[in-house]
Amino acid sequence: MTTSLWRKPTTFGILLIALSVMGQSCTISLGSSRGLDGGVFRSADHGQTWQQKNFVSRDKKKTISLNDVSGRVLAFDPRNPSHIYLGTRENGIWETTDAGEVWKSTSIRSGAYECIDYDPLNSAVMYTAAGTLVLKTTDGGKSWNTVYTESQPGQAVTCIAVDPFNGRLVWATTTGGKILLSEDYGKTWTLKHMLDPFTPRRLYIDPTGSGRLTIFTRNNGIFTGVNLGSSWTDLSKGLEPYPNSRDVRAVDIEPSGWYLATSYGLLQSVDQGLSWVSIKTLNTAGSVPLQNVAVNPRNGREIFITTDQKIHHTTDAGQTWAITTLPTSRLPVLLTFDPVSSDRLFLSTFKVQKK
Repeated sequence: MTTSLWRKPTTFGILLIALSVMGQSCTISLGSSRGLDGGVFRSADHGQTWQQKNFVSRDKKKTISLNDVSGRVLAFDPRNPSHIYLGTRENGIWETTDAGEVWKSTSIRSGAYECIDYDPLNSAVMYTAAGTLVLKTTDGGKSWNTVYTESQPGQAVTCIAVDPFNGRLVWATTTGGKILLSEDYGKTWTLKHMLDPFTPRRLYIDPTGSGRLTIFTRNNGIFTGVNLGSSWTDLSKGLEPYPNSRDVRAVDIEPSGWYLATSYGLLQSVDQGLSWVSIKTLNTAGSVPLQNVAVNPRNGREIFITTDQKIHHTTDAGQTWAITTLPTSRLPVLLTFDPVSSDRLFLSTFKVQKK
């Protein structure tokens, strides 16, 4: 099936347009009508200051922006890091070619998208997960094909990941605990393993071509599969010394190690998850859940974490920390360094729905 505008067959989200009149001008924000301090933020000075980067277009007196969008994932083009895709909670997938200065919609304009990944050799080829489907585009998001449909009733596809060494290999996970692998660019799929139902925080594929996949789950532990999923190991034992550390909020993997933001605190592993050490923060261990972690890929001593609307920054591996208040009332759900420029960081926000 190919479609130029794929709409998820659920009630995940409807494209809503909110108008706020300011003097003689008008701003149209995608999302709901409350609070326009969301979307994407960018810092060019190591997190000291932040600016919203949500502009879409301007037509006479009307400005269209993503200021009210709840972002879920930022996917950087491996060949051009200024080319970024934003997956949102209910407004589909958006694209920028200038690091967020201007955004434009893809053909997917509604629905929730929390995983987007590229083919390592062709940035026009991408995969994403939506409901029961794995979707693939070969034209940079202009159209999408369904390459997998989850047939188990009540289950959905939760995440996808493409092997950065071999683009033929595409992994997918489901809410029912399935771990699936395609070895032919998504044409056919094989069930490689079953876990208890889980929510993934990250699927990490060893970039050296070993075929090793590590799955970081939200609260079920860490699992790694070798030889294209033929053998699996539970790495969760290394977390046992740290209460509530299995509640993983965010994952960052850099040359300096693996990092977890958890309900216990900030953890680092330098042996691929076999053991972990706690990095000292300003909070007593276990007192405040961390939401995000971002480590400078060129300097592992520089680390950012977030708690609520506060961003904590260390340049000496946790010996000292500085705190900055983020210019948003929303929850920061993704914090990441620019893949090329270590001065620049990106942040996406999420509006928590009040009960």
